[in-house]
Amino acid sequence: MKTEQAHNNEQWKKMRFDQFFDMLPTNTLSRDKLNNQRGEYQNIHYGDVLIKYPYCLDCNVNEIPYINEGVRFNTAQVKNGDVIFADTAEDDTVGKCVEVLNVGDRKIVSGLHTYFCRPKHEMALGYLGYFLNSNHFHNQLLPYIAGSKVSSVNRTSIARTFIIYPESLPAQRRIAAILSSADKVIASTQKVIAKYKQMKQGMMEDLLKPKEGWKKVRLGDCLTIGNGQDYKHLQSGDIPVYGTGGVMTYVDDFLYEGETVCIGRKGTINKPMYYKGKIWTVDTLFYTHSFVRVMPLFIYYVFCNIDWNKYNEATGVPSLSKETIYKIELSVPDLAEQCRIATILSGIDAKIAAEEKVLEKYGKIKKGMMERLLDGEVN
Repeated sequence: MKTEQAHNNEQWKKMRFDQFFDMLPTNTLSRDKLNNQRGEYQNIHYGDVLIKYPYCLDCNVNEIPYINEGVRFNTAQVKNGDVIFADTAEDDTVGKCVEVLNVGDRKIVSGLHTYFCRPKHEMALGYLGYFLNSNHFHNQLLPYIAGSKVSSVNRTSIARTFIIYPESLPAQRRIAAILSSADKVIASTQKVIAKYKQMKQGMMEDLLKPKEGWKKVRLGDCLTIGNGQDYKHLQSGDIPVYGTGGVMTYVDDFLYEGETVCIGRKGTINKPMYYKGKIWTVDTLFYTHSFVRVMPLFIYYVFCNIDWNKYNEATGVPSLSKETIYKIELSVPDLAEQCRIATILSGIDAKIAAEEKVLEKYGKIKKGMMERLLDGEVN
């Protein structure tokens, strides 16, 4: 309550981007000019800003690539509190940025497709990283984003936006500390998920490795494959429509009812899915049914352990055919052992799913906190 009251009593300022920041030179180094082992200079790549880094890039924690020896580049160096924007993306995430912390003695430069910005005013470390990635700022960028296949925002446009911040440094620190605490909880949960996934991968490789007494079978003798179909003619309902990215929507009819293993036939072919119940699958997906001598859940884990790219039949977009899948030979144990293996692996999956729900919950909490804490009233 005191925090909310103190927040409401703060004096906030609003300043144009080009008055708040100096824009410094960047370089144009592509990923092949970088490495993750060694070098004198490190380079903040726009792809890492978009996907890999948190809002506040801690140089003591986050990995920053090195520039290869012999490569020429602009050597304007990053300091604590500097902000690096990604000026290009494949969607409206363009404009995502990081505030750089704990630079120390490192020599760091700003890379390809970035804007390198240095505040002209003293700011509490961390505040800008959160504000500039909030909806309060990003919504200002949306009208200026250009491009169809690749989105970008230019310097002239970003200069028209506004930075809003509490005048007092203690208030800025308080906001940054609260949101940083939320990030630590999220990072901790992500580590738990990564640990479980690594454990699952190791157990799959061990449990699914053929052993004495296992029998060889052709997949064509164990299952039948159906084609997914277009769902546009269906009404909205409660039957999930599975695509290569997961559940796409819900409809009022189903293609199959029971235990189903789905796998993409074009594009994303390396991410099998398992579902129990009524489902519809789109035309980019196969679904397997009519299982004989194998448990569907066991086959799902077998599919997860297969490198489907080696069965790719296209030179461009990856694709699979029913005939190829039917010809694959596997060694399988008896049904009791299949059940034991599937039970062990599904237990780990349940833990992963539970942690992912926690992660989603924390993400929503953080998002709500950012909306409230960064919504300053400018006097």
